[in-house]
Amino acid sequence: MMHRVTIRNLLLIAMLAVVFGLGYRLWDQRTEPAPDPVVDSLPANADLSLQDIQYTETSEGIRRWTLTAKSGAYEAGQGKSAVQDMRLEFFDTQGQEQMVLTADKGLWLSEAGEIEAEGHVVVKTTEGYTLYTEQLGYSSKSDQVSTDQAVRVTKDSVELSAHGMRYGLKDRRLVLNSQVRVLFTHGIGN
Repeated sequence: MMHRVTIRNLLLIAMLAVVFGLGYRLWDQRTEPAPDPVVDSLPANADLSLQDIQYTETSEGIRRWTLTAKSGAYEAGQGKSAVQDMRLEFFDTQGQEQMVLTADKGLWLSEAGEIEAEGHVVVKTTEGYTLYTEQLGYSSKSDQVSTDQAVRVTKDSVELSAHGMRYGLKDRRLVLNSQVRVLFTHGIGN
């Protein structure tokens, strides 16, 4: 009787060994899922695609502006970068923040020294002014921001609206082009 139990146990152990062996072999040869791509496919004509971008332009060791964007695509042959969810901080001649521009998207033409912002463009200055428009361009040669689109400028109880404007970053001078309207929301002198 003892002999049968031992053979039966040996057969059971052998069968379990075969089952575990086959299971291990199948598990070992399983295919690994393909790794997630590190970079999404590049946009058409883009030589490089980046995320969480920050670039600072300096002159004589002083910050002029800093561009931050959620993503961007750079075309080396054209010297331009298209960016999404952009923030552009401008600094005065001492390197202190002067104003901040935000927009849905932008185009940075590095060789020309120009930046174009589009879509829900909002500019806030350290003096408390806020400018709203749909398109705004910056030129490093003239050190100005400008647009030929409708603009609205607010501060406290005053609202200005116009068609087209330019603002000099050095002299902090705002020129409204045409159809200028001024609205005092709390009345003059209040």
